[in-house]
Amino acid sequence: MDQESLEVFLTIARHGSINRAAQALFLAQSTLTHRLKQLERRVGTPLFVRTASGVSLTGEGRRLLPIAANIVEQMRSFTQQKEQPQSMNIVAGKAFVAYELPRLIGEYRNAYPGFTCYVRSTLYEESLSALLTGTADIAFLGSEMYHPHIHQEFLPSDRILLVMAPEHPWANGFPGFAKWGTEEMILFGNHTAPYRQRIDRFLAQHGVFPNAIMELDSFSAVKTMVERQLGITMLPERTIQRELSEGRLVAHDIANGILQRPTLIAYLHPKKEDEAFQQFVQWMKDSY
Repeated sequence: MDQESLEVFLTIARHGSINRAAQALFLAQSTLTHRLKQLERRVGTPLFVRTASGVSLTGEGRRLLPIAANIVEQMRSFTQQKEQPQSMNIVAGKAFVAYELPRLIGEYRNAYPGFTCYVRSTLYEESLSALLTGTADIAFLGSEMYHPHIHQEFLPSDRILLVMAPEHPWANGFPGFAKWGTEEMILFGNHTAPYRQRIDRFLAQHGVFPNAIMELDSFSAVKTMVERQLGITMLPERTIQRELSEGRLVAHDIANGILQRPTLIAYLHPKKEDEAFQQFVQWMKDSY
């Protein structure tokens, strides 16, 4: 039973007249009668009997009435929900919120004006908890998340570069790990953070154990300190593009592209079946 046939049935029942129901639905009486007969064939019984003033419900028609009303109401509710502005609860690390999300969400909203979202910056463990408790629909992560209920997809990775001020002696070329010595470093995050562990592990493999004079939780703060010639650092390429183009920082790929910061999208497995959600995910993957 399709929604249109049920709405015809309900309208006829409400008006007690095929002619008045046709007028209310802006349909020809023959069209409305045809749809009614189709419905009666499907349910296998007459739903109305003719009276002197119009039509009245048969016994089977009265039985169908609440069922039809419920089906039509549920269909209308479903349609209205689909038409409502799409909303998304997003969690991400501070760096992603600062450097990537404004552009991505801004461009997505331009493409889909009805889109709304709530964004919260979180640490890795908080992101996992937010997904599992349902307080977040999607998480943007800088490290892989292993959990049986969570699906994750990789975005393009970001090279991690050695960064310094233009006045630094290494600005014109990296002299090699053997010359590193006790060079003062300004590092992002503490030694327990996955991003920081990735850098420490890479340097240790080349015999370098950083002389960290600052450990900051903001890429912006790290960059400012380096610009002030207070030390060198290692940062993701995407976070320093403006400073490099403006000549305020210099960077070298001392890992030859091997050292990278991954970026992942994570969400619960049932979200794979949500078409509107998957549209958002695919757009993010295409636009990152």
